[in-house]
Amino acid sequence: MIPFNFTVDEPFARKHNEFFRDSRRFQWSAGLMGATMVAAAVVLFVVVDAGWAVIVGIAASIMALICFIMVPVFPRQLGSPQQYYDSYDLAPTVIAQVNPRDVVLMALVDTAATGTASSRPALALRTVTSIPGVERTVGERVPSMAVTGMRSVGHQDHWEQISPMPVAWGTQDRSVIAAAEKAVPEAEWARLESLIDRLQDVQKTRNLLLELD
Repeated sequence: MIPFNFTVDEPFARKHNEFFRDSRRFQWSAGLMGATMVAAAVVLFVVVDAGWAVIVGIAASIMALICFIMVPVFPRQLGSPQQYYDSYDLAPTVIAQVNPRDVVLMALVDTAATGTASSRPALALRTVTSIPGVERTVGERVPSMAVTGMRSVGHQDHWEQISPMPVAWGTQDRSVIAAAEKAVPEAEWARLESLIDRLQDVQKTRNLLLELD
């Protein structure tokens, strides 16, 4: 993967970057779950006259507290759009499938964690609803940041989840997007484009991440 930095248009990114949209959905879900747990606890404490109701009510109250804590904490963990883009490297990415309401992005990524000796190339997928200024065509280039997700305790040397985040979600400046495309060696673009037909193989993996031989 390739280091690439640019000035993020933060209002534009907050509107179009689906990672931030997902964050807002998570906040709403956590808030609603917390409210549901509070209502359940009230019913158990006030209405139900049984010993087990107190125990379950306490558990529901704890769950509600955790949900309400997550509402303000999660956005802070995500950071600002600029911080988020600065945290990850560039990876060649193309549209691998066009559906009626969304498209599937395929990125050529490296699952090797920072500091490990050898590269571990892989294909990563993410389904997105829209990318401003990008044609909905299979093979269309969409330079993206490779957002790393999780590593298990037994596999600290490599990432088990990576998702492409389009540069076009972070800026309207077409020259920046062109520079990102140019920053990726043409050989890597060619390799990725030759692997689009592996789409179904990647879709069968648990985390939409297929390591290449």
